[in-house]
Amino acid sequence: MAPNGVSSRQKSCNACVRSKRRCDKRTPACSNCARKRYLCVYGGQLNMPSYNDSAEVPMCLDSLGGSPPASCEESFALDDAGFCTSFGTGIAIPSDATLQMDSTLESMLGSMIESGLGDTPGETDLLRQDTQIAPTPPSGALSRQDYSKMLPMCDGYAPWQLADPSTRAAYALNVFKNFPATFARENSTLYMHRRLYTSNPPRWILQAFSVCVLYTNQTEATRGFVLRILCENVKDLVETASGTALTPQEKLARVHALMVYQSIRMFDGDISLGQQADNDLLLQETWNGELGKIRDNLEELAELDTSEIRQRPPESWERWLFAESVRRTYIMCSVLKTFWDLLKGRRTATELGNWRYVHRWTLSRHLWAATDPLIFFKAWKEKPMWIIPGFYLDDFLRTGTADDADEFAMVFLTLTFGVNEMKMFCYEASGHSRE
Repeated sequence: MAPNGVSSRQKSCNACVRSKRRCDKRTPACSNCARKRYLCVYGGQLNMPSYNDSAEVPMCLDSLGGSPPASCEESFALDDAGFCTSFGTGIAIPSDATLQMDSTLESMLGSMIESGLGDTPGETDLLRQDTQIAPTPPSGALSRQDYSKMLPMCDGYAPWQLADPSTRAAYALNVFKNFPATFARENSTLYMHRRLYTSNPPRWILQAFSVCVLYTNQTEATRGFVLRILCENVKDLVETASGTALTPQEKLARVHALMVYQSIRMFDGDISLGQQADNDLLLQETWNGELGKIRDNLEELAELDTSEIRQRPPESWERWLFAESVRRTYIMCSVLKTFWDLLKGRRTATELGNWRYVHRWTLSRHLWAATDPLIFFKAWKEKPMWIIPGFYLDDFLRTGTADDADEFAMVFLTLTFGVNEMKMFCYEASGHSRE
């Protein structure tokens, strides 16, 4: 009789069997599962919700412009001039300073829920042109408790919070409003790597970039002309990119183009543009669902220690850039949809939708900001990296340094813990005494 009363010849838990690791057979969770925060199951599979087609699940909830700052001394203003993920405390964080969780920050880490994490399907060969592999059922599912740090922003949202820069809602609004300006200025976003489209960029990307440049530099005299160009390019995107016979790069490019168009229309303030964005929300979900089918969700690497991950580098730098851009885009596109639903009053307290499943990404500024293959593979062998399941940042908070986090990570750290909490986070990590 296996632990938990399940009759089976299998003595090790399912996770250890899959990863071919020694299992100490502890209950209720073995040491490997406890360390990796997996759902520990002995002698068989759990009955979890089926997930046969990502398009059937409602979607509720890539290089940077240079290396992200490793300090907190730059401006953290929530305005339309630009987006910055550092904080205006005037305090620099040493690049080798470990982010220790003490005093008030210790409570943030201690409050995180001790629970297993599930998987979302969709892993396939990212460079195949037409082949798609059917998603596999998840081995676990998440609940509202797994998002306990994000729930206050969603459940306690009120419109006045958008006018208070210390709230997470105002912070999120600023992040999304600045996608077009960031793309126009840096030829990249938090989720779109600068070198993703260096050769033969799809015309949808060129059109979206042109719109972002025009929109960012509009004047009262040119606004009408700019909005006309925006509407015509959205129409062209919908008409020419809605087919299914697209390459993986084209599927990613159409989501990138639509996301900047949606960001403009959602947060411009024009009622008609907002309604057009709302009308295209189903298309946004559908295209992102198709993107999920070609995503490598890092299920295998997530079961390995860092030393083992270092022995399994990607086939090429370019392949990793594409794969990580897909992972980040899928998450950010889903968050954009969820945030818009929140503003429109359409979110219900019990609804998780596609957030029932874990969506993984790689936290490592050293990998994301690498400028050539040599630097990338050197960082893979030597620099810290974390496979982050969703918004669970526990391991990074325990062992990470200020130099390790890129802007994508800083966004989710802030959305998880709060704006003022992250200011204190940077302050205490700097080693300076309080005034």
